[in-house]
Amino acid sequence: MDMPRLLVISAHAADFCSRAGGAIIKYVRRASPTRIVDLSVGERGESNELWLEQPSITLEQVQQIRKHEAEQAAARMGAEIRFHNWLDHPMTLREERLVTLVDEIREMRADILLTHHNSDPLNLDHEYVAKAVTEACFLAQFPGLRTQFPPTPSPALYFFEATIPMTELTGFKPNFYIDITDVFELKMQALREFKSQSFLPAAYERYAAWRGAQAKTMSGNQNIQYAEAFEQYLPSVGDEFPLTGRYHALSSNPHR
Repeated sequence: MDMPRLLVISAHAADFCSRAGGAIIKYVRRASPTRIVDLSVGERGESNELWLEQPSITLEQVQQIRKHEAEQAAARMGAEIRFHNWLDHPMTLREERLVTLVDEIREMRADILLTHHNSDPLNLDHEYVAKAVTEACFLAQFPGLRTQFPPTPSPALYFFEATIPMTELTGFKPNFYIDITDVFELKMQALREFKSQSFLPAAYERYAAWRGAQAKTMSGNQNIQYAEAFEQYLPSVGDEFPLTGRYHALSSNPHR
């Protein structure tokens, strides 16, 4: 049986790791073909610590630092990563770039695609990328759109965590959780590679614990400590109801 092929499209250097690093590691460990695509390295709007601490630093130097950090993080996770070097803030997504996203999906023949939530008023780059990736998933199946690679079925699309801690503003409503307890420390090691965003490990440790508490309550699995949350773009289709949505509040909350 072929393992599902996972593609992760990240607007900035660290997004893939902070929001979906645990899921990526789990797929790598199960020998699923896994690829990360960084559209930019977050050189202008995601590298404030570098710009403030080193006023004379150049854009090219920031790009080199951020790319190296992303490469180191991906290496810790065991995942392939590639870069498109599109500048961030603002990130302009013209037609040729949309076709580039189509070819990423087609080349990978992705079964599952993780990317940004389609509403994120605190980071418009995330919105632009989510909408472009969603359209690219739709376009990837059409033989009439001739690109470098042949058409492929649209992958199952999942949005990962929007800008924290203000996810209520984005309308992000997770309906799928992945238990990352067993790989959480490795995710943190990878996230610590982003030294130019030193706040990330502490921020995402808190959120992983919060999502873990939610996942524990919903599943009744008392061993869950950390989780990542995702919102599925389209409903699942099957010939029976899944059992993973059962509510276990009574068994998981001893104070009730």
